[in-house]
This record gives sequence, C-alpha cells and structure tokens, in this order.
Amino acid sequence: MESLNIPCALVEGVRFDFPSRFAISALPYIWDDERNHQICFVSSSQWNAAKRRDEFGSMIASADLVLPKDRAVAGRVLAQGAEASRSWPVPFVHQMLLDAMHESAEQPELEIPSIEHIPEMYRPQKVITTLLSAIEQRNGSVFLLGGAPVTLIKAEKNIRATFPGLAIVGSMHGLYRPQEEAALIEAIQKSTPMLILAGAPLPSGERWIPHHMAATRSGIFLYHGAILRWFAGS
Repeated sequence: MESLNIPCALVEGVRFDFPSRFAISALPYIWDDERNHQICFVSSSQWNAAKRRDEFGSMIASADLVLPKDRAVAGRVLAQGAEASRSWPVPFVHQMLLDAMHESAEQPELEIPSIEHIPEMYRPQKVITTLLSAIEQRNGSVFLLGGAPVTLIKAEKNIRATFPGLAIVGSMHGLYRPQEEAALIEAIQKSTPMLILAGAPLPSGERWIPHHMAATRSGIFLYHGAILRWFAGS
C-alpha cells in the first residue's frame, strides 16, 4: 500500500473527511513523517464558526482531518457537498504492514458512509479509543493535556489500565499558570509523543493547538472538550 485514500466532501468552503475505521487506525503509520497533524471535530453548533476565516475557521481549514461530530452537520455535508478524495502517502517502512492490516479489516470502507452510520463512526470517544489502540499496537506514546488536576489523575490511571502497552510520557492539567507554559512545551518537545490528547479546561480551548503546534517537532494533536472527564469516569 503506497497511499491511503480518504473520502471527503466540500460544502460552503469547509472540507469534511470521512475516514473508515481502518484509515483511523492507519493514521499513526501514514503520519510517521516528522510533521505535526491535527484532527478536529465540527458540530452543527460550530458550523458558522467553521466557515469564517478567523482564528477558529483558519484552524479548521488547516486541520489534516475534519470529522462531522453529529448527524445534523453530516446530513448537510452529504446533501450539499461536492464529493472528492484525498490521498496520503504511506511511508515505505509501513507499507507491507498496512497491506496486511487492510486485508484483515472487517470493513475497509473506501466510500463515504451512509448517514445512519456516521454519528457512531465519528463519535469523538470512538475515534480517540481507536486511535489510542492503534498507537498502543505501535508501542507508541501519548501526552495528556488539560482537565482539572483530579480529573487528569483519574483519566491517566484509567487510560493506563485500558491501554497497558501505551506509554503516557507526560501530562499537564489545564489550570496551569502562564509562567509554567514554557516548561510544558519543553516537556512535550523532549517526550516526542505520537499523540497529544487535549481536553477542557485548557487555555484558549482547542485553539491552544495552533497556538503551540509549531513549537513541537511532530505528533498528532486532537482536542475534545469532554474526553478527559470521560476517561476519568465523570
């Protein structure tokens, strides 16, 4: 497998991607390229903000994957969007492995899924657990960012229990002081995680990622406000 095609659709200037479960699992391999990558979720309540070319809209436009977060926005995209496909090159070192993974995939979808399946396929918790499982299979690592201190401790404990082969190389709660930010960025730089998983509260929310992504060497950045509370069992 020399490349991986991911269906997408463009509507009112906003691109939405529709990766299969296999494609999501392949991201830690195809993005093993010494670059930073961001995954965003867009809900119907964020639709108008995503269309603007302010800071939030620019973040959505530059994200590597933009996933529909709910049935309403997915339906609008499927009804009005112009369908296309984006191709990601697969690093040579991973090509044979991804061939084998693709052959064993239960549903290696190559087309945009039906509206009935989209809400469950791209539920943030499902996407994130699929991604964590894939990173665990690579003996990879994650840096946890955000959340209240107690929530972060509980989330880290539960993630370690659920994904024992996944290395948590660092964490920082989202209530850190401004003077602690330089040390946080240095910790991310030195630990070189495959995934920086962020949740609320976090200064600037999801926009923390484009504010700081350029300061790190490589990795996948993903923000979902409730994810650390979910992992903490709250």
